[in-house]
Amino acid sequence: MKKTFWLTAALALTLAACAEAPSAPSGSAAAASSPELDAAIATAEKEIAAAKKVGLWRDTEKHLKAAQDAKAAGKTDEAMKFAKKATKEAVLAQKQAAAEANPKVEFPK
Repeated sequence: MKKTFWLTAALALTLAACAEAPSAPSGSAAAASSPELDAAIATAEKEIAAAKKVGLWRDTEKHLKAAQDAKAAGKTDEAMKFAKKATKEAVLAQKQAAAEANPKVEFPK
C-alpha cells in the first residue's frame, strides 16, 4: 500500500512539473531575439576577414557556417558556441602568422 501511494505521488509531482515547464520558443523567434548572437557572428566574420589576409586555419569558416546554420535552426546556445570558436580560431591564426613572420632561431648553449 505504501509503495503504491509513493509511486502515485511521484507520478503526480512529475506530471505537475512537466505541465509547468516553459515551452521552447519557435525557431525564427529564437534566432531573431538574440542580439548577443548577432554580435558574436559579426565579430567572427570580421576576424575571419582579417585572418584571410595572413593565413586562415582550415576549420574556421566551417565553424562560422555551423553557427549561422544553428542560428537559423533556432539553436542559440549551439550557434554562440560555434561563433566563439570561429572567432577564437581566427584570432589565433592571426597571432600565429605574426609570430611566424619573422622567426627568431635560438640554439641551446
